[in-house]
Amino acid sequence: MIPEAENLVFDRSHADTVFAADLIARALRYGFESLAPDEQALFHAGLKGRYTVTDLNRVETAVAAVAAILRSRGRLVSVTTKAWVFNDIPSPFEMGRYLENVKTLMGAFFVLPSTPELPDDMELLAFGGANDIERILYDISQLIDNMVRTVDLGWALGLAHTGVYGGL
Repeated sequence: MIPEAENLVFDRSHADTVFAADLIARALRYGFESLAPDEQALFHAGLKGRYTVTDLNRVETAVAAVAAILRSRGRLVSVTTKAWVFNDIPSPFEMGRYLENVKTLMGAFFVLPSTPELPDDMELLAFGGANDIERILYDISQLIDNMVRTVDLGWALGLAHTGVYGGL
């Protein structure tokens, strides 16, 4: 598995969204210091119920890694990624690029029949759409991993069939 794909998150739920909203509301109303230490740690680690710079960077990193693997295997793949910082405010153009990168990878390789559809846009993105973006990258990564593990055998058998190894 592509290491960057191992950290992808596609198990967000409505409960995660509710928990994040409650935590944020309490922090805004009573101050961050009013949160319990474990809640503060969760807040800093990145709440699954929010889509933050942490999520954007995780996806951008996975996109770059998957594209690099595909290029190393002869696929002509071009993506443009960005390293997001805390104060960045994503523009519709940047979010279009973000989704287009995933769409490019989907078109450059294969997806599973169970692979979800890519959201049309990032406006009003819900947890399901966030899950879908990362699940797509995870699925492509799994397929690449399967290909890499079997390509040597397939290549050798193909050469053997053509007579390079004297035939089978």
